[in-house]
Amino acid sequence: MAELIYQSPWRALAPRGTGAGIVATPIERRGIATVMARKGRATELAARVQADYGVALQDVPKRVGSERVTFIGIGPGKWLAVSQRSGPGFAAVLAAQLDGLASVVEQSDGLAILHLSGPALPSLLEKGFQIDCAAFGADGAAVTSVHHVGATIWATGDGGVSIAVARSLVGGLLHWLEVSAAVHGLAVTPERG
Repeated sequence: MAELIYQSPWRALAPRGTGAGIVATPIERRGIATVMARKGRATELAARVQADYGVALQDVPKRVGSERVTFIGIGPGKWLAVSQRSGPGFAAVLAAQLDGLASVVEQSDGLAILHLSGPALPSLLEKGFQIDCAAFGADGAAVTSVHHVGATIWATGDGGVSIAVARSLVGGLLHWLEVSAAVHGLAVTPERG
């Protein structure tokens, strides 16, 4: 059987305009999972996540994390968990650790994440998101849409944001990004560490 070759969902991402008002950085090959607390087990789930990952899980639309994993609140009792390191097996390990406390659904191959930063970021976000991204603070998050594409967006604590979209909708996100960022200059950098 032929082995499948990984292709980046961001392979069409290219600089636009002049300058670097917006800097786009693809986040590649991270373990991603949806974590949903089982009925009546949210307190135990929070205690387990604290013990295993050193993360004080919050049931609000915020980003909390450690060196190993980031949890983004995406709904009542529901989080998007993103591994800080690349490699297979993240969702399976997470599911085993949270067995009986939460349902864990693998999302690594279904979602693509892009980090955006730069001095023109607030202006760019206003052009596509129907929410006030400037009100996020350092750790805010939301499940919303950008240019009619369903997205999860969260502040990354470094003045930037990360956006997760379905891999099949990356083309729509890229169209919005390239058109909206060209006036500011769109620079593309490789993933950091």
